[in-house]
Amino acid sequence: MFKQVAYFSIISLVFITTILFGYNRMSTLFRKEASELFPTHIWLEHALYEDQLDTEELTDFLQTIPKDNEYIYVYNQDTQSKALYYKDTTVLADDVEGFDGLLLFLLNKLLMHVDLGDVYNVFIKQNLDLKLLNESNSILINIGHEVNTDAFKGEIVTYRNVSKALLQEFKIVTIQCLLFISLSVLLIFINYKIMRNLYYTPLIKMREHFMKMSRFHLESFVYKKPVIPEIEKTIAAVNTTMFELQDGIKETKSFLDEMVHEIKNPAHNIKNELELIEDMLPEADEEMKQKLQSVINETENITSLLSSIKIIYDMYYLGGSPPDSWLNPIEKIKPIFEEYKKKYPNREFHFKYSINPNIHIWIDQGSIELMIRNLLDNAIKYSKEDSSIFIGIREYNQTKKIVIEVINSGSSIDYNNLGKIFGKYYRTNSAKAQTSGAGIGLWLINSIADIYNANVHVQSSTNTTGFAIAFQHYKIVEQERLVDEAISS
Repeated sequence: MFKQVAYFSIISLVFITTILFGYNRMSTLFRKEASELFPTHIWLEHALYEDQLDTEELTDFLQTIPKDNEYIYVYNQDTQSKALYYKDTTVLADDVEGFDGLLLFLLNKLLMHVDLGDVYNVFIKQNLDLKLLNESNSILINIGHEVNTDAFKGEIVTYRNVSKALLQEFKIVTIQCLLFISLSVLLIFINYKIMRNLYYTPLIKMREHFMKMSRFHLESFVYKKPVIPEIEKTIAAVNTTMFELQDGIKETKSFLDEMVHEIKNPAHNIKNELELIEDMLPEADEEMKQKLQSVINETENITSLLSSIKIIYDMYYLGGSPPDSWLNPIEKIKPIFEEYKKKYPNREFHFKYSINPNIHIWIDQGSIELMIRNLLDNAIKYSKEDSSIFIGIREYNQTKKIVIEVINSGSSIDYNNLGKIFGKYYRTNSAKAQTSGAGIGLWLINSIADIYNANVHVQSSTNTTGFAIAFQHYKIVEQERLVDEAISS
């Protein structure tokens, strides 16, 4: 936008400058024509005031004064007569048509705005205005006044027709202005094309290239056409920065892989040791077994969380392809429901579904567990004891989606915060006051949903909060055989 305004401003400046040049040129020529009328007027005044010619001698003299484009008007008060003196070659009115007629019209309009000022008449010792008249397509300059001498009483006016004299010059100036404007616009256009090819186009192409890229797919930008050195350096700097960023992401991935491996191994060993201790306990010690089972479940949650975070990092930041994993949501969610029902007896849990039991949704096991456990943990954190937590699975035939819902009573989210809660590290003030946490749980859920082309929605009323995950990729699996009619948005 800025460069268009800049070029438009330059063209406007050139146009205005050219118009001012043409106006100044024609004004100068016009004043020159006016200055040439003044000697004729002085000559006439000299004859009237110095030579004191009689009427007959004055008439003969007046016939010799006018030039080709001048004439003299005489009004004799004594004889009450009027006369006009000019040469045989003088044309009183300009008669032009076509393009010359248009130019003459423009010339007359221009000349009528020129101020010629005045001249000093030494014989009558006063300034006389150079007046302009527009008569019969002609601009006339005139100087005149009343004369009162012993030889003549009356009015004498000298005229000069400048339109015809200046028309040819106006043509030349107009052509010069048009030529200058054309050349200027051409040079500006050539400059624009050169700048576009050497400066704008490479930057536009680079922007378009990286806008098409995503965190899943990054490639360096290559521009083989000529560019100015600064643009070439800019492209190289952007590509270098991108490569460094990719190297940093790969190093982070290696560190994360190593960290997950180092944590999962002891977590797995802890789980095995706890299971061994559980087997060694007497059957009657049911309370201790339940506590050990709870710890075992937590270690499994840690392992599952680490696996899910690794999967998200690989896909969300490195552009890896999501696994071709299709899971039965009922089979995966029901054990989690039973686990939380036993673990939190002070909550009332409900699990219902109304879908074909053979439907499988596109998601990996670690991710679905991470999503459901995060939603259940949030429902428990922010709800009161004896509140209800509902898990539901429904099929919407109209939109062709499988929706998993987690709804709890006893809590609500302010309407102004609904659009923010999926942000990374975001926690509401009430959440900070109630519980501890990093604020990445809902962000992880939304990130997983984005990877598998699912949608996450939240609704909240005065005493109820509900989250819904809508999966648009699902299919029916019957007798261990995939049915070909996979449904995809």
